[in-house]
Formats: sequence, C-alpha cells, structure tokens
Amino acid sequence: MITEIGELIKVGVVFEEGKKITPKWFIWNGRKHSIERVTFTWKVQEGRNMLHHFAVTDGTNLYELCYDTAQLSWRLMNISTL
Repeated sequence: MITEIGELIKVGVVFEEGKKITPKWFIWNGRKHSIERVTFTWKVQEGRNMLHHFAVTDGTNLYELCYDTAQLSWRLMNISTL
C-alpha cells in the first residue's frame, strides 16, 4: 500500500565525487529513519529546476525522497509498506 506524504524533512547525505548524492538517514515526525539501502534513483527536470528522487528502504518500508536543487530542500513524497 502506498501512502502519499509530500512533507518537508531533514536528510543526512554524503556528496561524493562525480556529483553523486547518497542519503544516509532522514527525520520525519520527530523520528530518525536510518537508510539501509538506496534501491533506485532518477531525476526530473522542471523548467530550470532539477529534482533528484531516491527510492530508499530502512528494511521495513520503502520511501521516496526528493531533493529540490532550487529550494535546497528535501521532501518525503510517499511511503510503501514492504
């Protein structure tokens, strides 16, 4: 079951060589979620703005995180139970 969220969140990331972004954890509703694995990434161009999407899992659920390069902000887009 997929639940749409669309809320701003805080994310801990590693910026690696070659402009690779790897999220490691995120905080949502006052709770820290450790990211076990990034399962898929994709980019969406909206005008001049680039949105980086990440499908990640904490081992229990699958989350879609989105990094907005224009706003320098992160959103939890949705949650899917495994």
